[in-house]
Amino acid sequence: MSGFKNFVVVGTGNVGAVLIDHFLDLKVKGSVNRVLVFTRPSSEPATSEKYGAKGADVVGLEYDDRTALAKALTGVDVIISTVNTAALAAQLTIAEVAKAAGVKLFLPSEFGIPTLGGKGLVARKADLHQKFRDIGLPTTLVFTGLFADLVWVPFIDLDIKSGKVSVGGDGNAVNTFTSLPDIARFLGYILTSLPAEKLTNLPILRLEGERKSFNEVFRDYEAKTGKKLQVNYISIADL
Repeated sequence: MSGFKNFVVVGTGNVGAVLIDHFLDLKVKGSVNRVLVFTRPSSEPATSEKYGAKGADVVGLEYDDRTALAKALTGVDVIISTVNTAALAAQLTIAEVAKAAGVKLFLPSEFGIPTLGGKGLVARKADLHQKFRDIGLPTTLVFTGLFADLVWVPFIDLDIKSGKVSVGGDGNAVNTFTSLPDIARFLGYILTSLPAEKLTNLPILRLEGERKSFNEVFRDYEAKTGKKLQVNYISIADL
């Protein structure tokens, strides 16, 4: 068995919420001893109400408070960070304190397309990778592709139920899609089942629930629903 029994999930957004629920289910089954949830102090009352009754230990703290972090991380095996883009840099403090506290594995906030090089947000995350390695805390990057259950939204012109969608290019590029429950189940399984020495030597995990182009998804939707989609293709030059 892995020996990883005590987990921290940092953040309670879309990814964090699903992970917390799944690891609490594993706690009920006896695979996990303790599930801690780190959240901002302003969110602690609501988070405690939501997860405390289910068996989580909710800790409200600022992510740059080294004293509070050190106290809360005592006895923790694994940290899974799901912080948003505004808090990405705060992970360095968490990782530094975690290393000193004896945490065995750190999963930073990735959970999306690979961030091994690029521009913008991808570059910001890639810059953090080396800094995590410099700290010396075993770190695993989890790449999942697009969230199969969240990507179909108006914000990015993929509200498929509206009947109108937009995609870049010709729509034939193949994408990786993975649902949030699949991500939680996969991580829950490997982190509680695989040997610890193997887990601490996995720099990257790539998950893929489905591999399809947007055009394939659109055709599947039309075949299933009988509804015709209006697709707007945007040239790469205009993106």
